[in-house]
Order: sequence, then structure tokens, then C-alpha cells
Amino acid sequence: MKRILLFLGFCLILPFVAKSQLTKDYWLVGGTGSFFSYNDDFTTTGSPTVSGKLTEVNLSAHVGDFLWGKFAAGLRPGISSTKSRGLNSASAGTKNVTFFLGPFARYYLLNKEKQFNFLIDGVYQWGSHSNYGANGTFRNASIMAGPELFFNTTVGIEILMGYLYQNKTIKNDQPGFSSVRKGFYMSAGFQIHLTKN
Repeated sequence: MKRILLFLGFCLILPFVAKSQLTKDYWLVGGTGSFFSYNDDFTTTGSPTVSGKLTEVNLSAHVGDFLWGKFAAGLRPGISSTKSRGLNSASAGTKNVTFFLGPFARYYLLNKEKQFNFLIDGVYQWGSHSNYGANGTFRNASIMAGPELFFNTTVGIEILMGYLYQNKTIKNDQPGFSSVRKGFYMSAGFQIHLTKN
């Protein structure tokens, strides 16, 4: 019991003594994940509306470099998997997989010696996806802001909120397909600040 209490005490004290590493001597490596479960009414020209339930899992990573001061930039790849039930004639449902990649940039606003910081993050990604056996294109753009709390000099956790725009299009299949999502978005993830030396 004493060991458990000591461990919990250490976990509570650690964030208050940690400082971030936000200089050009460090790499930024991290990732986020999100999960959605929602109902959708899908309509195509000349067809009745079909309702279905969708489950979506998104995983995104990034590798960046602090180019100067508290400004970091790099690449952010990701994968999104959506499983649907009821939107087509197959009762078992279908799976839609999207792969994407693009540049990101972020800037930390507060003093780099603090145990937490506030950041602004922007990204533009593009890629390909498959939907009901047809292939298409994907575009994703977001601007987000939020805090990052550092557990130690290397690892931090962030919670970001902001605006997201997504566009999925299929043109090589009749009657074609286009899906646009835009609005409020929230993500959570870990960041690792690695020294270059």
C-alpha cells in the first residue's frame, strides 16, 4: 500500500517540477487518436435516403523540428478507418480506409521554462481512400489551439480544440460521391521532445 501511495504522490508532483524543451536543439515526435460513432442519412441522385450507423477511428502521428525559437514544423501522416452498417445492401456493412500525409506547423506561446504551454497548430493533408470498392481523394485542413502539460523534460500531453475541414471525393464511380465535414473538432495526444545530440 505504501508503494502505491508513493507512486501516486510522485505522479502528482512530477508535472509541477517538469519544464518543457522548446528550442531548436530538439525534435518533436507525437501522435493523436480519435473515435467517432454516429448515424448518417446517405442520399444519391434518384435514390431514396438510406440510414446507417458509422464507427470511425483516426490515428495520426507527426515528426517535426524546432526550426527557431518555439516554432516547429514537419510532416503529419495518418490513417482513418470507417466501418458502416446499413448504408448499402450488404447487411455486414463495409469498411472505408483513408491514408493521408501533409505538412504541419505549430507555435508555443508561453515561456519555454514553464511546466505547461499553450500552442497553435495548423495542418493541411491530402491522400487517397477507398469506398465501396471505388478509390477517391481526400483533403483535410485544421487550425487548433490548446494546452500541453509536460510530465517531464521529454513527454507532454496535449488537448487541442479548433476548426476542421474534410473533403472525400470519388469521381471514377457512377454516380460519384462527395462528402464534406466541417466544424468544431477536438483531439488529444502525446508529444515527445527528443534532443538532436
